[in-house]
Amino acid sequence: TPEICRHRAPPMAASLAIAATAFAAPSRPAVGAERAGVQMSGVARNANFGKLQAGYLFPEIGRRRSAYLAANPDANIISLGIGDTTQPVPSHILSGLVAGASKLGTKEGYSGYGAEQGMGPLREKIASALYDGKVDAAEVFVSDGSKCDIGRLQMMFGSGVTSAVQD
Repeated sequence: TPEICRHRAPPMAASLAIAATAFAAPSRPAVGAERAGVQMSGVARNANFGKLQAGYLFPEIGRRRSAYLAANPDANIISLGIGDTTQPVPSHILSGLVAGASKLGTKEGYSGYGAEQGMGPLREKIASALYDGKVDAAEVFVSDGSKCDIGRLQMMFGSGVTSAVQD
């Protein structure tokens, strides 16, 4: 499940396998086919997604979290499920967000889109502060969220996908 016990994160491959099996979408028609007047992309979907049971994922995560807590009442769980917050945004984070957004309102501060792997200074700070410099900043990837990442992985590594890689 997307639950992580504090200081006990699952291996990356296991996390991706868990997350990849959590999302379902119907197969799409061939390129150029239309459904209700909408042009479809023709990107093939992983057939395993069709095997998933219908229903919204987060109630199932909640049931599993509750069952785990019932069996392990002293567990300290960080839920990565639905994203419900229990505390307000800390003032130091809020002030940073406000300052960053304010910069975008000036010609000098406007930066447009950042690097696709994340802002360099942020990646450097993550490498040094979270990984004590054991990871190079070039190895850090800052994404916009797991749903988008899982979708991208499906498009890149799905069955029948052909990918081109530049030298």
